[in-house]
Amino acid sequence: MSHRAAATSLRVLIADDSPPVQEMLAELVQGPGGASVVGASETEAATIEAIRRLKPDVVVLDLQLKGGSGTNVIRAVRSDPSLAATRLFVTSNHASAHMKAGCLELGADEYYDKVKDLDRLAARLSELAPR
Repeated sequence: MSHRAAATSLRVLIADDSPPVQEMLAELVQGPGGASVVGASETEAATIEAIRRLKPDVVVLDLQLKGGSGTNVIRAVRSDPSLAATRLFVTSNHASAHMKAGCLELGADEYYDKVKDLDRLAARLSELAPR
């Protein structure tokens, strides 16, 4: 991919504690929708560091991370004004209305069930990608 193409695509960081899930999400992100994966992380600390360093447009964020949680990442990002534009898309196997409401209240932008909503996630990323 040329530098110009990278500059015009939606930049996505994938944060998930499972490498196979990271790979599946990377394939989903890099589909025909115009998004590119700029990094991946498995731990809370690595995710926060990657967000600060890479400045992705969107973080696809699992709730369960090694050494912490996605909710702590949401808190860290939302407490840093320099990261205010970062969109946080939570993905989880926990599809309860209570969990979704809690994440949105903390500052997540969107919440997706990994089992049922991946097509919707792909569509949303495609919608956000520059044309």
